[in-house]
Amino acid sequence: MKKPIVILLVSLTLGNEPTILFNGYVDFAHIARLSDYSLIDIPYRMGSLEFEHGSGNLSLNGNFVLEYQIRGDSYFLGSKDPQEFRLDMREFYTTYSKNNFEFRIGKQIHSWGSVDENSPLDNASAFDYYYIFFLGTERKMATMSAALDYYSGNFKTSVVFSPLHHTNRIPLGDDDFPITLPVYPKEDQIFPINKLPFEGGIYTTFSHGKGDISLSYYSTYDRIFNLTGVNVYGHGSDLSFPFIDILFGYRKTNILGLGGVFLSDWFVLRGDIGYFSTQDLNSNITRESTNNPVWYDSLHFSYPLQEKADFYETTFQIETELPLNINLIVQYFLYNTISYTSGSLPVDQEISIPNLNIDPEEMTPSYFFNPGVGAPLAIITNRAAIIILDRMFMDEQLKLSVTSILDLETYAGVAGIPGSLTEFKMEYKVAPDLLGLIALTKVTGSNIHPDGNNYQFNKMENFSHLRFEIKYFF
Repeated sequence: MKKPIVILLVSLTLGNEPTILFNGYVDFAHIARLSDYSLIDIPYRMGSLEFEHGSGNLSLNGNFVLEYQIRGDSYFLGSKDPQEFRLDMREFYTTYSKNNFEFRIGKQIHSWGSVDENSPLDNASAFDYYYIFFLGTERKMATMSAALDYYSGNFKTSVVFSPLHHTNRIPLGDDDFPITLPVYPKEDQIFPINKLPFEGGIYTTFSHGKGDISLSYYSTYDRIFNLTGVNVYGHGSDLSFPFIDILFGYRKTNILGLGGVFLSDWFVLRGDIGYFSTQDLNSNITRESTNNPVWYDSLHFSYPLQEKADFYETTFQIETELPLNINLIVQYFLYNTISYTSGSLPVDQEISIPNLNIDPEEMTPSYFFNPGVGAPLAIITNRAAIIILDRMFMDEQLKLSVTSILDLETYAGVAGIPGSLTEFKMEYKVAPDLLGLIALTKVTGSNIHPDGNNYQFNKMENFSHLRFEIKYFF
């Protein structure tokens, strides 16, 4: 049934007197470490093409990008494929518009929330962590979904529904990207969602003379995996050499949100706060052993974790213009766990979990808890400030900017700000469609942090780099 539906949606846009609009860019970039000027090998989008084909109330929208990553010296020892690019269909959807509503269906990116970035309410689309330091939709991944925007007076209501579970794209630790996860499970360690993975929600905004107020609700399965339980197998009744099967899954999370914008002649205030209620629905994780099921033929113990937690995230933003035409944006982000309960894990002298490389004395379930949805900044720290300063020169031909992310979390034995990321950037319009860019990014950690090299900003220090870009728009 899927193919006829797609053909129908495309054919509906091909009516009389159609219009076709194209735009995009080509980006040539070079990024090198400050420490030794070696290349940083991570993917980036070298080219993008957006189009809109419209006829009457219908349109077909798409966005295709070419993602490029440098081949290593040993690449051709393991592959004969000369291709260095990945073609990514980022968006491809059909839109039907009338005076008071717009309906979209297909692969599309959704944006919720009142703050510009790092909104805890922006959960309708997954995130691509390779682009987490970018802005806007560049850091997002499209969702196969249907969406309806309805307008009535000062009210706008958006509804999103998807029948699929969408996860974040996370770096696997096999390249030079600085953000990694504590553990990377194998595919057979992911316990499947045993219900239909529907997700969706509603976002309502009321606009007034001084800004707007918004309320939202979204229900989804987490976009980052969590520890869901442990099974212990033996050979018949023999448990002398047990097989410990560590299982990961995706919690069910419901988010209630409140946001708003306040406008004045001197500044703009924005804010979002999300209340998250998350629960691991895997109450039974029994299954056949994946490690030599002939030998490990009996399940002796099963420990479903059954996590349940409530937490909140909030982001506040102020933007204003300083003297000398300097624009200032300041964001404050906070994550805090309200309550947490879970089952116990089998940690003793007879049954341990060596796969996780954790001291058994520290093997408490709360140690592994992380939010699976919400602001992407929560993967780096629980509390942070973001400061952006920029100014235009030469009739807006030259732009200078400074962006800084400061870790404001408190740690035992660490005074002041333990970690920061600061970028100094210069953008120059060589021609109306040609942009040159030079940026220097410096990451600073703490050599006395209690987490040592596992502290996120310590792991990111080697990501300090110098970047050059030439970007042509069309």
